Amino acid sequence: MPWRLKEVIPEALKKAGGKEKLKRGLVLAAWREVVGRELAQLSEPLALEGGALTVRVADPVTAHQLTYSRLALLRRYEEQFPGVVKEIRFVVGPLEKEPETPKTPENPERLLWASRRALELSEKAPLELREKVARAALALLQKDRGEPCPICGSPSPKHPCPTCRRLLESPWVRKEAERLKRGRPTGLEGEALLVARHLARQSLLSEMEALYPQALRDETLRPLLRDLAQRFRTLFPGETLPEAVRSLLAKEA
Repeated sequence: MPWRLKEVIPEALKKAGGKEKLKRGLVLAAWREVVGRELAQLSEPLALEGGALTVRVADPVTAHQLTYSRLALLRRYEEQFPGVVKEIRFVVGPLEKEPETPKTPENPERLLWASRRALELSEKAPLELREKVARAALALLQKDRGEPCPICGSPSPKHPCPTCRRLLESPWVRKEAERLKRGRPTGLEGEALLVARHLARQSLLSEMEALYPQALRDETLRPLLRDLAQRFRTLFPGETLPEAVRSLLAKEA
């Protein structure tokens, strides 16, 4: 009885161990589709062993975001490869894959001049704002790379910049922003801290704006407005309160 091709190939793969290798290859190749294009650029699948898929990610924030979405990722894998991927583990480290869009080479002399000038300008700013001022100044001095991101100050053709947009959606960063808003310490640093401060600032301003009309009519609500204002001043000492809020609280003093 002649063999049929569709019956022979699976059996041959099984005998050679090729079926499992093929399955692992398909699982790794499907990572981009499962996780989405943006996060796929910040991660890469490494291995599938014993039902556990190991994925390397570029930074701790991305690792936290993917860990938060782990169950959803497992469900997507289950739809494509039933019973194959039972766990996903994330490790932080430098990615080995080539970036999708190569960066435009910098002019070394222009970059050196722009960096020195940005540092000079930042020295005139308050200590807590120097890093952000330096970033903004550097972006303005390198207009070919885009205007400065309003959050981190990094040059970018899109605002907020891709890094800040990703951090704005991070549940971890949002949680830390709530801690900052309540006057509690945070372990964030770099862009993640700047984004958390931005979120805390927007939240405090929004709450003061919503409470002001009520506090204007009801004096018992003014202590709440004063508390929000005090937290805003503590977190952002270089900024002024909204004029209406400042005027109302000045009358109470």
